[in-house]
Amino acid sequence: MKINLKFILLLAISAVLTHQLSHAQSHSSDLDHSNHNITILAEDYAFQTPGEIPSGWTTIEFTNEGNEDHFLFLAKPPEGKTFDDYASGVLNPFNDVWYALRDDGISQEDAFGKLVENLPEWYWSVEFIGGTGIIPAGASTQITLNLEPGMHILECYMKTEDGEMHNVEGMMRDINVVESESGASPPDADIAITLSNFEMAIDGNLTPGKHTFSVHVKEHPEEGFGHNVHVALVKPDTDVNEVLRYMNFMEIDGLQTPAPVNLSEGCILCRKAKRVTSQQIWSPAATCLSRNIQDIWV
Repeated sequence: MKINLKFILLLAISAVLTHQLSHAQSHSSDLDHSNHNITILAEDYAFQTPGEIPSGWTTIEFTNEGNEDHFLFLAKPPEGKTFDDYASGVLNPFNDVWYALRDDGISQEDAFGKLVENLPEWYWSVEFIGGTGIIPAGASTQITLNLEPGMHILECYMKTEDGEMHNVEGMMRDINVVESESGASPPDADIAITLSNFEMAIDGNLTPGKHTFSVHVKEHPEEGFGHNVHVALVKPDTDVNEVLRYMNFMEIDGLQTPAPVNLSEGCILCRKAKRVTSQQIWSPAATCLSRNIQDIWV
Protein backbone atom coordinates (compact mmCIF):
# COMPACT_ATOMS: atom_id res chain seq x y z
CA MET A 1 0.00 0.00 0.00
CA LYS A 2 1.34 3.39 -0.94
CA ILE A 3 1.20 6.06 1.74
CA ASN A 4 1.20 9.71 0.76
CA LEU A 5 3.30 11.81 3.08
CA LYS A 6 3.62 15.50 2.47
CA PHE A 7 6.77 17.02 3.92
CA ILE A 8 7.28 20.77 3.89
CA LEU A 9 11.01 21.29 4.26
CA LEU A 10 12.56 24.55 5.17
CA LEU A 11 15.62 26.14 6.66
CA ALA A 12 15.31 28.84 9.29
CA ILE A 13 17.96 31.41 10.15
CA SER A 14 17.14 32.52 13.66
CA ALA A 15 17.71 35.71 15.57
CA VAL A 16 17.96 34.62 19.17
CA LEU A 17 16.32 37.16 21.42
CA THR A 18 16.50 36.59 25.14
CA HIS A 19 15.50 38.54 28.21
CA GLN A 20 17.33 40.05 31.17
CA LEU A 21 18.17 37.36 33.69
CA SER A 22 16.44 38.09 36.98
CA HIS A 23 17.32 34.81 38.64
CA ALA A 24 18.59 31.42 37.56
CA GLN A 25 16.75 28.35 38.75
CA SER A 26 18.72 25.22 38.04
CA HIS A 27 18.73 21.84 39.63
CA SER A 28 21.86 19.72 39.51
CA SER A 29 20.96 16.09 39.86
CA ASP A 30 22.40 12.63 39.99
CA LEU A 31 20.81 11.71 36.66
CA ASP A 32 22.83 9.05 34.90
CA HIS A 33 25.57 10.20 32.52
CA SER A 34 27.54 7.00 32.10
CA ASN A 35 28.62 5.81 28.69
CA HIS A 36 28.19 9.32 27.28
CA ASN A 37 24.42 9.22 27.75
CA ILE A 38 22.79 11.82 29.96
CA THR A 39 19.27 12.84 30.88
CA ILE A 40 18.07 16.45 31.12
CA LEU A 41 14.58 17.26 32.37
CA ALA A 42 12.70 20.50 31.66
CA GLU A 43 10.23 22.00 34.12
CA ASP A 44 8.36 25.30 34.20
CA TYR A 45 10.93 26.96 34.51
CA ALA A 46 14.10 25.06 35.35
CA PHE A 47 16.43 22.34 34.11
CA GLN A 48 17.31 19.21 36.04
CA THR A 49 20.72 18.19 34.79
CA PRO A 50 24.04 16.84 36.03
CA GLY A 51 26.52 19.56 36.97
CA GLU A 52 29.07 17.93 34.65
CA ILE A 53 28.67 16.12 31.34
CA PRO A 54 31.34 14.29 29.31
CA SER A 55 33.09 15.63 26.24
CA GLY A 56 33.03 13.93 22.86
CA TRP A 57 29.92 12.49 21.25
CA THR A 58 27.30 12.62 23.99
CA THR A 59 23.66 11.65 23.68
CA ILE A 60 21.17 13.80 25.59
CA GLU A 61 17.74 12.42 26.44
CA PHE A 62 15.57 15.52 26.89
CA THR A 63 12.15 15.20 28.52
CA ASN A 64 9.64 18.01 28.97
CA GLU A 65 7.97 17.56 32.38
CA GLY A 66 6.46 21.05 32.32
CA ASN A 67 3.15 22.36 31.05
CA GLU A 68 4.62 24.60 28.33
CA ASP A 69 6.69 23.92 25.23
CA HIS A 70 10.44 23.80 25.87
CA PHE A 71 13.76 23.12 24.14
CA LEU A 72 17.39 23.05 25.22
CA PHE A 73 20.20 25.00 23.59
CA LEU A 74 23.92 24.81 24.38
CA ALA A 75 26.40 27.63 23.74
CA LYS A 76 30.10 27.81 24.62
CA PRO A 77 31.36 31.31 25.58
CA PRO A 78 34.93 32.22 24.63
CA GLU A 79 37.76 31.31 26.99
CA GLY A 80 37.77 33.39 30.17
CA LYS A 81 34.11 34.40 30.03
CA THR A 82 31.88 33.32 32.91
CA PHE A 83 28.20 32.66 33.37
CA ASP A 84 27.84 36.14 34.91
CA ASP A 85 29.60 37.69 31.89
CA TYR A 86 27.14 35.96 29.59
CA ALA A 87 24.13 36.92 31.69
CA SER A 88 25.06 40.59 31.97
CA GLY A 89 26.79 41.12 28.63
CA VAL A 90 24.38 39.21 26.41
CA LEU A 91 20.97 39.09 28.06
CA ASN A 92 20.77 42.81 28.85
CA PRO A 93 21.05 43.88 25.18
CA PHE A 94 18.57 41.17 24.18
CA ASN A 95 16.27 42.35 26.95
CA ASP A 96 16.41 45.96 25.79
CA VAL A 97 15.59 44.92 22.23
CA TRP A 98 12.74 42.65 23.27
CA TYR A 99 11.04 45.37 25.30
CA ALA A 100 11.59 47.84 22.47
CA LEU A 101 9.80 45.41 20.15
CA ARG A 102 7.02 44.47 22.53
CA ASP A 103 6.33 47.76 24.30
CA ASP A 104 7.66 50.50 22.03
CA GLY A 105 6.71 48.97 18.68
CA ILE A 106 10.04 49.44 16.87
CA SER A 107 10.50 47.55 13.62
CA GLN A 108 12.23 44.18 13.48
CA GLU A 109 14.92 45.69 11.26
CA ASP A 110 15.64 48.43 13.79
CA ALA A 111 15.58 45.87 16.59
CA PHE A 112 18.19 43.73 14.89
CA GLY A 113 20.40 46.77 14.28
CA LYS A 114 20.07 47.82 17.92
CA LEU A 115 20.97 44.32 19.06
CA VAL A 116 24.10 44.09 16.90
CA GLU A 117 25.18 47.53 18.09
CA ASN A 118 24.81 46.74 21.78
CA LEU A 119 26.18 43.20 22.03
CA PRO A 120 29.80 42.92 23.27
CA GLU A 121 32.46 42.16 20.70
CA TRP A 122 33.24 38.81 22.33
CA TYR A 123 29.67 37.62 21.73
CA TRP A 124 30.52 36.92 18.09
CA SER A 125 33.06 34.36 19.33
CA VAL A 126 30.42 32.38 21.22
CA GLU A 127 30.12 28.87 19.74
CA PHE A 128 26.55 27.80 19.10
CA ILE A 129 26.76 24.10 19.83
CA GLY A 130 23.12 23.38 19.03
CA GLY A 131 20.26 21.71 20.82
CA THR A 132 16.91 20.03 20.48
CA GLY A 133 13.91 21.31 18.64
CA ILE A 134 10.78 22.48 20.47
CA ILE A 135 8.87 19.68 22.18
CA PRO A 136 5.47 19.88 23.88
CA ALA A 137 4.59 18.96 27.46
CA GLY A 138 5.10 15.28 28.20
CA ALA A 139 7.29 14.63 25.15
CA SER A 140 10.87 13.35 24.97
CA THR A 141 13.57 13.51 22.33
CA GLN A 142 17.21 12.53 21.90
CA ILE A 143 20.05 14.49 20.37
CA THR A 144 23.73 13.58 20.06
CA LEU A 145 26.27 16.42 20.11
CA ASN A 146 30.06 16.48 19.82
CA LEU A 147 31.04 18.49 22.91
CA GLU A 148 34.37 20.09 23.75
CA PRO A 149 35.62 20.56 27.33
CA GLY A 150 34.76 23.84 29.05
CA MET A 151 31.92 25.85 30.51
CA HIS A 152 28.72 25.90 28.48
CA ILE A 153 25.46 27.82 28.78
CA LEU A 154 22.25 25.79 28.78
CA GLU A 155 19.01 27.68 28.13
CA CYS A 156 15.47 27.73 26.76
CA TYR A 157 14.21 31.06 25.40
CA MET A 158 10.60 30.21 24.63
CA LYS A 159 8.06 32.77 25.88
CA THR A 160 5.46 32.51 28.61
CA GLU A 161 1.83 33.45 28.06
CA ASP A 162 2.71 36.88 29.46
CA GLY A 163 5.56 37.33 26.99
CA GLU A 164 8.44 36.69 29.37
CA MET A 165 11.45 34.64 28.34
CA HIS A 166 11.79 31.20 29.88
CA ASN A 167 15.48 31.86 30.54
CA VAL A 168 14.49 34.92 32.58
CA GLU A 169 12.12 32.76 34.58
CA GLY A 170 14.97 30.39 35.40
CA MET A 171 15.73 28.23 32.37
CA MET A 172 19.35 29.26 32.01
CA ARG A 173 22.35 27.78 33.77
CA ASP A 174 25.98 26.87 33.31
CA ILE A 175 27.06 23.30 32.75
CA ASN A 176 30.64 22.02 32.73
CA VAL A 177 31.81 19.69 29.98
CA VAL A 178 34.71 17.60 31.30
CA GLU A 179 37.41 15.79 29.34
CA SER A 180 36.30 12.21 28.75
CA GLU A 181 37.88 10.39 25.85
CA SER A 182 35.84 7.21 25.54
CA GLY A 183 35.92 6.86 21.79
CA ALA A 184 32.14 7.27 21.65
CA SER A 185 30.70 7.82 18.19
CA PRO A 186 27.35 9.16 16.95
CA PRO A 187 24.55 6.69 16.27
CA ASP A 188 24.07 5.51 12.71
CA ALA A 189 21.60 7.75 10.89
CA ASP A 190 19.25 6.56 8.16
CA ILE A 191 18.32 10.10 7.07
CA ALA A 192 20.88 12.86 6.45
CA ILE A 193 19.92 16.53 6.27
CA THR A 194 22.49 18.93 4.80
CA LEU A 195 21.94 22.65 5.37
CA SER A 196 23.16 25.45 3.15
CA ASN A 197 21.96 29.02 3.25
CA PHE A 198 18.24 28.83 2.40
CA GLU A 199 18.47 25.26 1.19
CA MET A 200 17.95 21.84 2.71
CA ALA A 201 19.00 18.55 1.11
CA ILE A 202 17.43 15.33 2.35
CA ASP A 203 19.10 11.95 1.79
CA GLY A 204 17.08 8.98 2.98
CA ASN A 205 13.71 7.32 2.78
CA LEU A 206 11.08 9.30 4.70
CA THR A 207 8.52 6.78 5.88
CA PRO A 208 6.28 6.47 8.94
CA GLY A 209 8.07 5.01 11.95
CA LYS A 210 11.19 5.74 13.97
CA HIS A 211 14.17 7.35 12.25
CA THR A 212 17.55 8.64 13.31
CA PHE A 213 18.62 11.66 11.29
CA SER A 214 21.89 13.54 11.14
CA VAL A 215 22.15 17.26 10.44
CA HIS A 216 25.20 18.61 8.64
CA VAL A 217 25.88 22.33 8.20
CA LYS A 218 27.60 22.94 4.88
CA GLU A 219 27.22 26.73 4.78
CA HIS A 220 26.70 29.28 7.53
CA PRO A 221 24.84 32.60 7.12
CA GLU A 222 26.99 35.73 6.99
CA GLU A 223 24.44 37.46 9.21
CA GLY A 224 22.23 35.99 11.89
CA PHE A 225 22.83 33.25 14.40
CA GLY A 226 22.65 29.87 12.73
CA HIS A 227 20.38 27.29 11.13
CA ASN A 228 17.37 25.53 12.60
CA VAL A 229 15.49 22.41 11.58
CA HIS A 230 12.03 21.84 13.09
CA VAL A 231 9.60 18.98 12.67
CA ALA A 232 5.88 19.53 13.11
CA LEU A 233 2.61 17.70 12.68
CA VAL A 234 0.26 19.53 10.31
CA LYS A 235 -3.39 19.30 9.40
CA PRO A 236 -5.01 19.98 6.00
CA ASP A 237 -6.04 23.47 7.13
CA THR A 238 -2.63 24.41 8.59
CA ASP A 239 -1.46 27.85 7.48
CA VAL A 240 2.26 27.35 6.83
CA ASN A 241 2.85 31.11 6.73
CA GLU A 242 1.41 31.36 10.23
CA VAL A 243 3.81 28.65 11.38
CA LEU A 244 6.74 30.52 9.85
CA ARG A 245 5.63 33.72 11.56
CA TYR A 246 5.44 31.86 14.86
CA MET A 247 9.02 30.62 14.45
CA ASN A 248 10.26 34.23 14.17
CA PHE A 249 11.26 35.24 17.68
CA MET A 250 10.81 38.92 16.88
CA GLU A 251 7.08 38.42 16.43
CA ILE A 252 5.28 39.44 19.63
CA ASP A 253 3.63 36.03 20.00
CA GLY A 254 6.46 34.07 18.40
CA LEU A 255 7.78 31.05 20.30
CA GLN A 256 4.90 31.25 22.74
CA THR A 257 2.81 28.35 24.01
CA PRO A 258 0.60 27.13 22.41
CA ALA A 259 2.23 26.71 19.02
CA PRO A 260 -0.01 26.70 15.92
CA VAL A 261 1.19 23.15 15.19
CA ASN A 262 2.57 20.26 17.20
CA LEU A 263 6.32 20.85 17.09
CA SER A 264 7.79 17.51 17.99
CA GLU A 265 11.46 17.47 17.04
CA GLY A 266 14.37 19.24 15.42
CA CYS A 267 17.68 20.90 16.15
CA ILE A 268 18.48 24.55 16.66
CA LEU A 269 21.34 26.90 15.91
CA CYS A 270 23.73 24.43 14.34
CA ARG A 271 27.13 25.91 13.60
CA LYS A 272 29.22 25.50 10.46
CA ALA A 273 30.70 22.04 9.88
CA LYS A 274 28.55 20.76 12.72
CA ARG A 275 26.92 17.37 12.77
CA VAL A 276 24.21 16.55 15.24
CA THR A 277 22.16 13.38 15.35
CA SER A 278 18.58 13.16 16.55
CA GLN A 279 15.87 10.54 16.73
CA GLN A 280 12.31 11.15 15.51
CA ILE A 281 9.18 9.09 15.03
CA TRP A 282 7.55 10.15 11.74
CA SER A 283 3.80 9.83 11.31
CA PRO A 284 1.81 10.25 8.07
CA ALA A 285 1.33 13.94 8.91
CA ALA A 286 4.94 14.74 9.80
CA THR A 287 6.37 17.97 8.47
CA CYS A 288 9.79 19.57 8.70
CA LEU A 289 9.68 23.34 8.52
CA SER A 290 11.97 26.06 7.21
CA ARG A 291 11.76 29.29 5.20
CA ASN A 292 12.30 27.84 1.74
CA ILE A 293 9.41 25.46 1.22
CA GLN A 294 9.72 22.24 -0.77
CA ASP A 295 7.07 19.53 -0.98
CA ILE A 296 8.22 15.92 -0.94
CA TRP A 297 5.73 13.11 -1.48
CA VAL A 298 6.63 9.59 -0.35
